[in-house]
Amino acid sequence: MPSQGFNTEFLSVPVSLPRLGESLLDVAWEYGEPLHCEHFSLVMNRETKMAFYTAHNIDRQTLMSLKRARWKLDPRVDIDYQAGPEVYKNNVWDRGHMVRRAAITWGSRPEASQANKDSFFYTNANLQHAKFNQDEWLELENWLLEEEDLDDKLSVFTGPINTINDQPYRGTYIPSAFWKVIVFTKGGELQCRAFLMKQSEFWDDHDGRNTLNLESYQVSLTQITELTDLYFQQALYDTNPMFYSPNNFTTSNDIDTPEMRPIESPTDIVDNRGKYTDIIQELWDADDNRFDVTRLADGRWMNENADIRLYEQGYRRPGKRDLAKFFLFDEVNTDKLMFLPSYQAFKRLIDNYNELERDEEKYSDVELAEIEHFLDTCFARYDDEDRISLMESVYQYITDDQSEGGLGFAQAKLTEMPFTSTTFGEGQYIDLTSIETFRETVRNIWFGLYTNNFGNRQVKHASGFEHVFLGEIKREGSRYEIGGYHFWAKFFWDEQNGNGGKADLEYLGSFYDGPEGNLNTDVATLAMSWRVGEKIAWKEKGGFFVGMSPECLLALGTMLTFESFRNDTQPLSFFDGESKRRAAINGWRYDLVLYRETLKNQDRGFHLRSFYPVLKSRDNRDPLLAPHSNTDVLLYDEGDVVIASAMPNPPGVGDQNEWVSIRNETPGLIDVTGWQIRTKSGTTVLREKTKLPPGREHKIVVRAGGGGAALSNKGTVIELLDTEDTVISKVEYKSVSRRAEGQVLNFS
Repeated sequence: MPSQGFNTEFLSVPVSLPRLGESLLDVAWEYGEPLHCEHFSLVMNRETKMAFYTAHNIDRQTLMSLKRARWKLDPRVDIDYQAGPEVYKNNVWDRGHMVRRAAITWGSRPEASQANKDSFFYTNANLQHAKFNQDEWLELENWLLEEEDLDDKLSVFTGPINTINDQPYRGTYIPSAFWKVIVFTKGGELQCRAFLMKQSEFWDDHDGRNTLNLESYQVSLTQITELTDLYFQQALYDTNPMFYSPNNFTTSNDIDTPEMRPIESPTDIVDNRGKYTDIIQELWDADDNRFDVTRLADGRWMNENADIRLYEQGYRRPGKRDLAKFFLFDEVNTDKLMFLPSYQAFKRLIDNYNELERDEEKYSDVELAEIEHFLDTCFARYDDEDRISLMESVYQYITDDQSEGGLGFAQAKLTEMPFTSTTFGEGQYIDLTSIETFRETVRNIWFGLYTNNFGNRQVKHASGFEHVFLGEIKREGSRYEIGGYHFWAKFFWDEQNGNGGKADLEYLGSFYDGPEGNLNTDVATLAMSWRVGEKIAWKEKGGFFVGMSPECLLALGTMLTFESFRNDTQPLSFFDGESKRRAAINGWRYDLVLYRETLKNQDRGFHLRSFYPVLKSRDNRDPLLAPHSNTDVLLYDEGDVVIASAMPNPPGVGDQNEWVSIRNETPGLIDVTGWQIRTKSGTTVLREKTKLPPGREHKIVVRAGGGGAALSNKGTVIELLDTEDTVISKVEYKSVSRRAEGQVLNFS
């Protein structure tokens, strides 16, 4: 007999399920139809792959203790729309029961046993940090089962609060907070209490479990509705008004009823978390050697007195086409550029490196001295000696205790964090003992020459500084590509005929993912070509902060490197996977992308490989979300046609139904006849005549006749090539579980 789920007649006064608001119906599973289990029901969110809410009944008099069951997928919901075991593996995030199993194991033995099993459906789980799930949240759930002043029969609603600040994580989102509504009767009258707990509570409690003051978490039911777009029956609002009424069931604990703390929008429930969310803006604001930038608006410069006049042209993806008739930098304050020590020290480093990635790099004594001089200028304080340098600010942030908003690294030599480079001697380690040893660590992170082993490609004598600040040319098949190149001053000098006339750089045009990008004066996103000797290399999408000083770029890259170290062992709320750090600067949202050295075993080392900004949107109500929140999915290149999704592990026996879907990103019709899908195992050619309308996707079965571009469960790179063998789009996925048949990987 199927389970009846939540019993609306369980109390002496009927209590109905909440109604979904219009904003939720579009993403609700089966238009918001509840899934019924023994003693509880839930409504699923297809977007987050977790429940909007759960509703369960508790009969405390007949509760019994049963052994835990095993977690399992819910057969009633497509695998694409529930967060399964892969979301919870090898991290600090618990499978937090929305309906606690200990609260529903009541009634007859068979009923309790079925409820226990049903509570282990993944549809009843949500991402809760281990400390939160086992501390504050657990205390609230224990109170439900133990508080004497509550009636023995309870109806309980529980769910997440998803906000614009939620961290994308493995195909879903980590909720900012969780809420719980308790309904019971007292003296024949309906009673209702609502609670809200932020996940960030665990950041502020590093000493273990403390005595919980439930009053500090009590909110009005109206607030829960405002934050979730869930609507409860009117009787519950009537018994839980916008103001706090005296709380009969907590007076025994001598807890005073607090004044209401209004939460007016979802962003109000997200803590500042100390310096975590502020330090990037602080570094930006403290950059005294930054250049002011202006753009054209309606044919006029927005700021006539700016140091840099940025003349962006094109505003659509140029590829290898030259859509720009003029230089990107229309005018730069060269007097200021010549005057500032860090810029001149940087300029002396340019000829220390070979532009071709394959050419060996090594430092002469003079070049080593130039590196030291550059670091001196970056660590030097500004004219006001009372102000510390940007690098000192970063050092403080790295070594400050986490309870004070820092990263909590010990001020010591960290022998568990060795450098692979021997440029500055054997046996070098991350050393944070003092600002002086930190300076040596920064030197090794940026200037140590190491071997990078990403995938099947080995790059010897790699340098983070060269890649980020200067750029380098690498060979990809029959063509050359530009790697790195993320510092504006180098672009300006090369655009003015390069260093000594040996390099020739050409700006091809700018483009942004959204219509507002060309209004931002802090970043440039562009295509470029770079000639070195007889070789011409291309970068179809690149970019950099405009006007930022070299010391600020060095400070930001160093800070993100240490955040990346910390994120390896303690996932940070503002990281999306391994490499993307979300940030807001001057009212705009960015992904700050940082890659570290790849070791022979494919683990990440401690040298910096690349660092650059990706402009996302204005910092307003729109969420800052990466296009692919699955940390095992990587996007390298996006052209006029993109690889949108793939299914490496189709249902059933065999792999002949593996497919890749491509999508036209342009406003025009594109003929993709003869194009190819290529993986390391082979190639599939689009032999049928196919023209893609704007925005239209086309699914290609890559193994239809055997052979072809196989999609390995162990992961692979997928490339889309046109008829001239030019790579139009390139993506990678790491691995797919053999048990996850039918899983679709979304790349955009």
